[in-house]
Amino acid sequence: MKRISLIMIIGALSLVMVAPLIAQEKTMTTSTGVELVWIPPGDFMMGSPTQEQAWAMSNGVSEAALKREGSPRKTTIKQGFWMGRTDVTVAQWKQFVSATTYVTDAEKNGQSMALQWPAKSWGLVKGANWKDPKFDFRSKDHDPVCCVSWNDAVAYCKWLTDSESTRNKLPRGLIYRLPTEAEWEYACRAGTQTMFWWGDKPQGGDRRINWSGKEDGFEFISPADYFKAHGRNKFGLADMLGNVRQWCLDGFDENGAHEECWTGD
Repeated sequence: MKRISLIMIIGALSLVMVAPLIAQEKTMTTSTGVELVWIPPGDFMMGSPTQEQAWAMSNGVSEAALKREGSPRKTTIKQGFWMGRTDVTVAQWKQFVSATTYVTDAEKNGQSMALQWPAKSWGLVKGANWKDPKFDFRSKDHDPVCCVSWNDAVAYCKWLTDSESTRNKLPRGLIYRLPTEAEWEYACRAGTQTMFWWGDKPQGGDRRINWSGKEDGFEFISPADYFKAHGRNKFGLADMLGNVRQWCLDGFDENGAHEECWTGD
């Protein structure tokens, strides 16, 4: 089955061509206005080599967390797939909520994982939800949607699949879903094995990604795809590093990477 992957937060796309012809196109656009990029199949080394782990430790990642990851492993992405070029935006999320009256987990629970102010550390924040992530400002339509759970992300994908299929906008056999962990890292590395998709030095990320801090002009999140072509990796995907956290479909296995969706813990 061909897959359409949504980085959560990345949007899903509506395809209007028959399945055998889709792969000939490099990009597609959904009926909801989200742009989709074709990601070809291929091999890559999944996981962090020594250089990446050393940099991560120097920036606050614990040694115990890195040991859980293990050593890099050759991984094959056997089928190509389409992935949203950008994070799902607030405006695109509003379409989902408007059509379904969906209530997110954060709204039900009265709190969500968010960047706490003024401590600027991740934790449960009372009252934080996609309407108001408690960033000391309200999210705008072109910002990536925040404070949505894995359950929320899966519900969004299901809605897109059902609604586009009903309107015959989606060829039979195609679905919208989150990317697996392997698909996400493959798409993030975009054919490179350097520490970042632009090279081995963090300094090359200036005006490419939204770093922590104000140096790039944004203290919290930046608008989706704000840096345009300069901020897109070699697959043409934006915000694969920096900006907001993104959901994957499956879990993390300490015993090693999985080429297919892993439904363990």
